[in-house]
Amino acid sequence: MTPSKAAATLGVLTIMLSGCAATPPVGHATAVPSPVTASAPAPSPTPSVDPASITTLGPDGAGPIELGMTKTQVAATGAVTGLSGTEGTCGQPGDGRLVGALPADDSDFVGQLFFSTSTGKLVVIAATPAVATPEGIHLGSSLTEVNKAYPSWKGDEGGDQGADLVDVDGNEKAAYRVYVDAGQVLELSLQLRRQDCS
Repeated sequence: MTPSKAAATLGVLTIMLSGCAATPPVGHATAVPSPVTASAPAPSPTPSVDPASITTLGPDGAGPIELGMTKTQVAATGAVTGLSGTEGTCGQPGDGRLVGALPADDSDFVGQLFFSTSTGKLVVIAATPAVATPEGIHLGSSLTEVNKAYPSWKGDEGGDQGADLVDVDGNEKAAYRVYVDAGQVLELSLQLRRQDCS
């Protein structure tokens, strides 16, 4: 085949192929992708709140986060990390943590959030080292400071050690859970008294 015949044949093939691609066969519709609509879980938010701005735990929450909020509402505050899904898991990793929390691992209580498995609402907010109750109790506070701030506190492991719930001034539906070991506060949280997580 001569070069001019090959070019002519190639040109005819190109026209035929382009004509085939442009016209769908009779009786066949062209496929048009339809948008997929699915309910996506709440995304893990990018924190937009400065951790240093969350300094008080109680009486209703910590910073912009309040007990009783849903995951969607908490995500919208920008004050959490690691939040996923819309269902509560009572403190599993998808329930997230306060912005600025630096847990040692997934089982570390620091800054942990607990959403109820039955209601999906926030029921426990664990403290980070940056926050304190209005009475000044924080992670690392001494047993003496705890007894002064909350005279009713009595550890469940012998009086001066363990955990106890104390009243939250200004919120009768909530309590502080204060855990003391070796003479200092190792865990501190604000939680609803009536809930199914702890």
